[in-house]
Amino acid sequence: MLDRVQVCFFQVSMTRSRDCKWSKEDHWVFQSIISQYQIDLPSRRTLYLDMLSKHLPCKPRQELVSHEKMWDLHRFNKDQRRSLMESWTRYKKDFLFKAAMTIAEAGSVYEIELFVANDRKQQQEICSELKEKVMQWRLHQEEAASLESAIAARRQQEEEHQKKQRREKEKLQRANEKEKIQKYKAEKQQAWEEQQSRDLQRLEQLKNIMAQQAEKDRERVVYRQQLLEKRLSERREEALYEEQVEIERQRRLEALRQQVAVIAEFDPVRMMSDTKAWKARLGVGAEEEIVLQKPLFDLYTYNEQQIICDPRIRVEMALREAGLHNTSYAQEILPKILPPKPPRKDMESTIFKK
Repeated sequence: MLDRVQVCFFQVSMTRSRDCKWSKEDHWVFQSIISQYQIDLPSRRTLYLDMLSKHLPCKPRQELVSHEKMWDLHRFNKDQRRSLMESWTRYKKDFLFKAAMTIAEAGSVYEIELFVANDRKQQQEICSELKEKVMQWRLHQEEAASLESAIAARRQQEEEHQKKQRREKEKLQRANEKEKIQKYKAEKQQAWEEQQSRDLQRLEQLKNIMAQQAEKDRERVVYRQQLLEKRLSERREEALYEEQVEIERQRRLEALRQQVAVIAEFDPVRMMSDTKAWKARLGVGAEEEIVLQKPLFDLYTYNEQQIICDPRIRVEMALREAGLHNTSYAQEILPKILPPKPPRKDMESTIFKK
């Protein structure tokens, strides 16, 4: 069937090739132009027919269309032949594979049946051999039982005789052991009395040593306590001396502050006016009165009331007036005072965190 189909396709292709009167060059141009246009391109057939008319002006449009149909039929036959050959090859492989599997299964079934028959035969032979061995084992068991009963009777007589001898020997051993036990008890009592006397003597020695050591420990504790009291008194004296020195230093500093304190009165007119030397240099005879209309610079800051509202400023001023702003007490208490309003995150101070 497959050979006939192949022959039919070959005859059709040969007939089409004999009917084509185009030259190889024209045919090559035809194939090249058609291959340039993709299959999914819109208006593909119109485009390549126009291009064929330009490159093959000697061929009329009817001839181009007929050649196109012949070319499509040739390609269709070629594709059909290829698909047919592929399917035939696949079916052939499947058939051969199934045939091989069937033969293998039949061979395995035959081997299994042959193995089962041989196994059954071997089982029968083994059963007959085992039966003969069981019969022989029963005979041997009966003979061994009779021999064991005779041996047990003779062994019992021998054991009774040995028991009699053993009882006589034990009586003699008990008498000897009794004498040894009495001797051992006497030696043990004497050793215990000697050990008791030695332990009493050692206990008396240890009590004397421990009493002496306790007396030394009490003396050492008293000495250590006296040293501790002496050290504490020295520390108190040192602290008192340092406190007096600090009070004297603060007094001297306060005297220095009083000596260098500012006593001039606040006079903005005099501060902003020209000096006498400058007036003499300019040749100005009479003093000109300067009236301040406004401050020299515009101030954009807090006034006195707003600053004093902050409890931190008030505490710092009180500590400064008392002369305690540089002490450790001030450094410890100032960071703990909260502002009237919580500060912004970008304005939070980190000076006390260092």
